[in-house]
Amino acid sequence: MTVDETARVEDSTLGDVEIREYVTIHDSEIDDGCRIYERTSIKKSDIDGPSDINANAYVENARIGSEVQVGPNAAVVGVTHDRDESGMTFREDTFETVALEDGAFVGAGAVVLPGVTVGENAVLGAGVTVTEDVAAGAVVRSDR
Repeated sequence: MTVDETARVEDSTLGDVEIREYVTIHDSEIDDGCRIYERTSIKKSDIDGPSDINANAYVENARIGSEVQVGPNAAVVGVTHDRDESGMTFREDTFETVALEDGAFVGAGAVVLPGVTVGENAVLGAGVTVTEDVAAGAVVRSDR
């Protein structure tokens, strides 16, 4: 296990992993063979190994399978806020787990929203925002 001295790990279980500079990990389990790159934040998530979470990624309330790659600056966000006629209630989070199944690939800058399941070996292109489930083997790309 290699954990950079600048990383902060709280209430988490780490296998034989590589954690780079300025990473924060809270309330998570990360299996053997995972690599977490610079300035990434992981909260309330389980990551099977081997998987890679690239630099500046944000992962919260997620279940990540093995051989998953999350690109740099991507966000896997399993937290939202309820809204009613009076608006959103400040600091009252609603959690809907995101699942990235085995072999999924999340491109650079992609955003995966709460409650979404990305199927096995599916590919999310750079910069896409994913609001609904993605079938196994599917490719989601931006049509700019």
